[in-house]
Amino acid sequence: MSQELTVPCAGELFAELLPARGPVRAVSRFAEGSVTGAYRIGFAQADALPVVLKIYGTDSLWEAAKEARALRFLTGHGINISPRVLAFSSAADALGGRPCVVSSLRPGRTLTEVGDALTQAQLHEVYRQVGEVLKRLHAIPADGYGYVNGEIHKPLPDNRSHMDRMFERELRAFRENAADPAPGPDPDLADDLTAYVAAHSAAFSACLRPAYCHGDVHEPNLLVDLAEDGTCALTGLLDPLNMHAGDPLMDFVRLDAFSMRGDPTKIDGLLSGYGISVPGRPSGPWPVPWRSRLRLYRIALALELYNWFTIIGQTIHLPSLTRELRELVSGVEVQSQTDR
Repeated sequence: MSQELTVPCAGELFAELLPARGPVRAVSRFAEGSVTGAYRIGFAQADALPVVLKIYGTDSLWEAAKEARALRFLTGHGINISPRVLAFSSAADALGGRPCVVSSLRPGRTLTEVGDALTQAQLHEVYRQVGEVLKRLHAIPADGYGYVNGEIHKPLPDNRSHMDRMFERELRAFRENAADPAPGPDPDLADDLTAYVAAHSAAFSACLRPAYCHGDVHEPNLLVDLAEDGTCALTGLLDPLNMHAGDPLMDFVRLDAFSMRGDPTKIDGLLSGYGISVPGRPSGPWPVPWRSRLRLYRIALALELYNWFTIIGQTIHLPSLTRELRELVSGVEVQSQTDR
């Protein structure tokens, strides 16, 4: 939103959407995301629990609807650390016709906020719980590979055809974006990426069944409650706007690129909770059978980010992503150079 939400405006909205909650007492902003504004709404009635209000642009109804459907999917399948949808409006009068989603407020603070205060044992435990949640999510049967918006859109029967479709789309956009307004410092990169993916695409077939993937698992989207006795509990899994059906390793790649960055404690905790035990595996590294796909998915992620940052005008990230793509296609071991 271009303007901050006021208490009177919120009061008008909630009188329509959730009248039983009573008058709005307080409004505070959680975050200024690239897509939405998110607010904590408090009510005057003592027994009325606060809620989260996410407001979308007038041209982003599809995003609001997709996120509401994804949240309902998660809670409907027992992923109860996800917020529960309480109300939805496709065009709220009180918000100037903007769509919005109202959801329950999950306890805790983001793992980004508390991470530096955690011991290695606590960090391992939090990531173990992340692994458990992802294992439950990935076990939900999916009937094809593809974009999820209530249902799987144009599902494909196998991972290789799914990833071929994804790379065709992202590489086409990358060629357009990298050449606008002028050729970048690595004019052969698009051709080299295309050749690399084609040469290694057989690795995609190692994924034998599709899984529902959250699509944006990283520490800003994970809530943690740290008790006085030192016990850590994973209490929230937020923002499933990018949910899709695909290789479950896609969730691991995003989490590693944005948050784990090869940290052995985090990787060990995650794999422990996910139920992966590889005898003789050194602490930290991913299982060997995964590694060829992981690199391909890192390329897919970097392409997605390059195209996204181009669209929203945050071109400051493009040089580091260009370097990352060049290193990935050259076989260099690389950690993500893009912060989110």
